[in-house]
Amino acid sequence: MQTAVEKKTMQTAAYNSKMIFKPLLLYLALVFTCKANGLTTPNVVICGGGPGGLLTSILLNNIGIKSTVLEEASEPDEWSSKSYSMSLNERGKNALDRGGCLGSIMEVGNEKTCNYFVDGKTGDIKTIPRKESTSSIGLSRPLLVECIETIATSLPHVTLRRGVGVSRVTEDNKGFGGLKVHLKDGTILSATNVIGADGKWSKVRGCFKSLNSQANLVSCSGFGLLMFGESRPKGFENNDGTYIIFPPDEYIPKDFYLIASPLTNGGMALAMVCSDSITGRYPWLQPETELEPKDIGKGGWKDEISLEKSEREDVDATLSVHLEELFQKIVPAFHAVINKDFYKSARIQRRASWLQMSAEEGKDVSYSTEDGRVTLIGDAAHAMTASMGEGGNCAMESAVKLADAVILTMKEKGETTCTVNTLNEAFLKFGLSRPKEVQP
Repeated sequence: MQTAVEKKTMQTAAYNSKMIFKPLLLYLALVFTCKANGLTTPNVVICGGGPGGLLTSILLNNIGIKSTVLEEASEPDEWSSKSYSMSLNERGKNALDRGGCLGSIMEVGNEKTCNYFVDGKTGDIKTIPRKESTSSIGLSRPLLVECIETIATSLPHVTLRRGVGVSRVTEDNKGFGGLKVHLKDGTILSATNVIGADGKWSKVRGCFKSLNSQANLVSCSGFGLLMFGESRPKGFENNDGTYIIFPPDEYIPKDFYLIASPLTNGGMALAMVCSDSITGRYPWLQPETELEPKDIGKGGWKDEISLEKSEREDVDATLSVHLEELFQKIVPAFHAVINKDFYKSARIQRRASWLQMSAEEGKDVSYSTEDGRVTLIGDAAHAMTASMGEGGNCAMESAVKLADAVILTMKEKGETTCTVNTLNEAFLKFGLSRPKEVQP
């Protein structure tokens, strides 16, 4: 039998428990209600800190949406295979202007108003004005990233984490339908939404069947070889155009030509564009074998092109010697003005490939998951061959289109602050509309 004191003690404890748990229960009920009504604040993780990913973070910041950008490279110019020259056309310039980045990029880039056609045998140069009414801007990819990054990291709603690789993205079934971004160092980030801006071999896309089942990488015939020089050859000093060096008319078959792009640091990027037939006469130009299906994507974007130095110095030296002999024989005038550093830097690319997205019969291609939590931009959604010259421009334009979808959806719902549900709806709209604009 309980004594009166014991009974009173138990009643007091029960009352205190109610007083403690009642506010907690009310708080949890409020949280569940907010979750159900989409009133939570978006927490976006952008996987990939290239031009498209960084510009997206700026545009989301301008809407008041916080984002964290994850980029595996520790520095903008860490990877030599990404240090190529880019040409920003109207698409790219308009997108950068929306993000407030165009001014700083025009200060460091080269305005391009023409192309120069060069006879590789005689050295004769013909100036060909651009057909477009406005000039393009030429600069290296690392410099472009640096300019956008400087602006992005100064903003209150943008966090950039470099040297951070993403291994996978999963659904957080215990966290109100959110997402978990698993990093290669074993840590996990929570997110309401994820944007895959992580390139052709997108880890984000590979984690969601609805996205990855649409994707098919298509290999192209032909390949390229890239070289870099710290100084420009004599006669190639102009910044206002791209130089295209052709073999002489009597050189048959026409299985290669060269593209020389002046860099803002005073150097030059040189690309040798080859057809497959050239390897029959010059076996040493044979590109690396295609990846086995089981290995595709393991190396991330570094699988796209094989530009890192060989572990064997004799292999690199042999390529350099062979290439110098070829230039001396076929394009002697150009060979006469470039230094040996170009040949020593030569790296053969894998064959080009592009991303074909196709849906099941009766459905439309979408760059977003069906719940709108995840969407893709840039090469993760619409990778193009370098010969089109549109990849980077389209990636940045996609950032603008995504931001426009968010702004429009907020306006339709009468919101001044974006909620998760609104962001989901915007991602869905973008995912269905963007393919129609960039799919071949």
